[in-house]
Amino acid sequence: MRRAGARGVMGLKGFVKRLELAARGDLASFQLEDGSKHYYDPKSPERLLHTFDCLRAGYEGAPYPEPPETIKALCRARDRAQAFEQVAGGNFALFPYSREALIERGELVERSMVARSREDFSE
Repeated sequence: MRRAGARGVMGLKGFVKRLELAARGDLASFQLEDGSKHYYDPKSPERLLHTFDCLRAGYEGAPYPEPPETIKALCRARDRAQAFEQVAGGNFALFPYSREALIERGELVERSMVARSREDFSE
């Protein structure tokens, strides 16, 4: 029986690392406070669909639905401002939570995206 030397172990680690990278494909990532990374698909419609669900909930006066894992992970990002820009693409108008609360405190605070009428049509 042959023992694996340092070269064999390093070769195996490199092989596993290459497999991990290939499995991730076109995934993007950002670093979390604990040093790990959160991987997500930037082409996934889940964040946009969540925004639509939040718009509907706001219109109906209901609480927002549970956010996708990527939005939850923004709260734990090492650099929340950079992660927000990366995930939301700088498009704050379509982000259903307070940008300031997220970046400053790592909290998801619902913000209304439903326009209020300025006119009184009660007559």
